[in-house]
Amino acid sequence: MDYNIDRLAIRRLEKGDRQLVIEFFDQMGEESASFFNRKRGSGNEKRTLDYLDDKKPDHIFWLAVDETEDGPKMAGYVFIWDKDSKVPWLGIAVAEAWKGRHLGRRLIATVREYCESIGCGGILLTTAQNNFRGQGLYEHCGFERLGVHPSGEFLYLLRFPNK
Repeated sequence: MDYNIDRLAIRRLEKGDRQLVIEFFDQMGEESASFFNRKRGSGNEKRTLDYLDDKKPDHIFWLAVDETEDGPKMAGYVFIWDKDSKVPWLGIAVAEAWKGRHLGRRLIATVREYCESIGCGGILLTTAQNNFRGQGLYEHCGFERLGVHPSGEFLYLLRFPNK
């Protein structure tokens, strides 16, 4: 299979994407699930499905879609919540087959561009202390580690320059 991120379309999540979301969480490996979807059927999977059911109006989701011979597949997705705040929160996950191909950078760039365009001051996120791959991604994208969040996860902030 060709894993070229240039062929992926990044677009907003739509109601018709429910099956793509379910398949995405089904393919998630143990490590990814431990960081991103600790309890099957809850956590970020539930958050995403709730958004599709209009239960999360303070969220925005984007997904990277791979058009395969077997139909569209989700390569990854990114979202923000508290979307109307000056510093929304970010969540991101990449499909196992797409890890290491810089898709995370592209997804974060999509959110950054959006947040800067609407006048946000930055983006927050938390990540597990043992999520070394994620920490590398966030730091590469300009996030700085501020310390430990009350949840026990590392707290990161990406600040936008004043314009």
